[in-house]
Amino acid sequence: MPRDMQVDRLREGLLPLRNWNMPVRLYHDETNNIRRMTLSELGLNAPDNKTFVIGGVALLPGTEIVEWQQLRQLLRMQPSATEIKFEHLAKGNYEEVLGSRKLASFLQWLMDQNMMVHYSALDPLYWSILDIIESLQADDRFEINECHMELKTELHHAVVQNLSGFLALLHGFGYPNVLREQVRSFMEAVLEFVNEHVPQDRSAATWVLRQTLLRAARLITLELVFLHDNEPGELISDFSIQFLHRIYVFKNASHVFDEETYVEKVLSQLELREGERRLDYRFADSKAEPGIQLSDVVAGLVGRHFSYLKDHSLKELMQRRAGFTELQLANLARLRRLIGRSDAFSDGFFHVLMPLDTCFKNNAFLLEIEVPPFMWA
Repeated sequence: MPRDMQVDRLREGLLPLRNWNMPVRLYHDETNNIRRMTLSELGLNAPDNKTFVIGGVALLPGTEIVEWQQLRQLLRMQPSATEIKFEHLAKGNYEEVLGSRKLASFLQWLMDQNMMVHYSALDPLYWSILDIIESLQADDRFEINECHMELKTELHHAVVQNLSGFLALLHGFGYPNVLREQVRSFMEAVLEFVNEHVPQDRSAATWVLRQTLLRAARLITLELVFLHDNEPGELISDFSIQFLHRIYVFKNASHVFDEETYVEKVLSQLELREGERRLDYRFADSKAEPGIQLSDVVAGLVGRHFSYLKDHSLKELMQRRAGFTELQLANLARLRRLIGRSDAFSDGFFHVLMPLDTCFKNNAFLLEIEVPPFMWA
């Protein structure tokens, strides 16, 4: 029998979001789903660390997907093609994707149909290491609740300076299963790594990170609550929590997901409810659901977008954008308008689990919003 899970308990602690109780219809697909992330003496099982995205299109109550055949004609789909997929619109790296005329037609069609987009984007490496800071955050002696995002970002910044070195450090301590008697040694090793690879403070947050790690290394009685009694090397067991998150944030929505065997199996053991009412979510064959096909394109584009941001410095990104063609810039502008219009309806449509650095890059590159000066270093 599935275990009942009350949605309002999952929502506890969340700040209310605009229109999150509206009965919208959300279609979802995902990209870069590696199923799980593990660490061994050889490193990560998915070393390219592409951004995982679950996202798609959102429809207001009472609206339907119309003009479907018109879109297929715009994209010059063969009658024999059973569904629209991202690869039919664009191939290659992100810059090549932005130069696709079919992508331009697709994004403009979404705008013309008054559709909205949504996504939850996750950096797997970042998600794998943030428990170091969250374990300290759970200890009232550290008082870092107000700056935990900045500390996680600074730790991530240090880690990517020498990723293989940090992964070897984690593997040496059986991470994420640090033995209780090795907590001080572990914190000393993390502090030493940060000091070696980020010798100069980027911002006040870098200094706070050093002081926090130093204090942790000196405490005799410290438990890392999220880093004990786990399976060594099991960094991410699955992405089902990301699917759950979309359902419980929009608890009155109807959710249609693309078939995903493993996640379906996990969620089949749960029954999300509000009181006696079972929340409205199901998995479906994309061939029978135009909404999922649209979502395949949205998720694919957003996944490439954030992976591109992650892999380049802000200075590099802006230099590259300065050389973009008119079509590339127009597609960026279409994506910006789609996101802006969707965000105006609900900020809940956009959820990210990634370092602030990547968010700042997105602000500058896509949204044209000013970012902190240290990002330009």
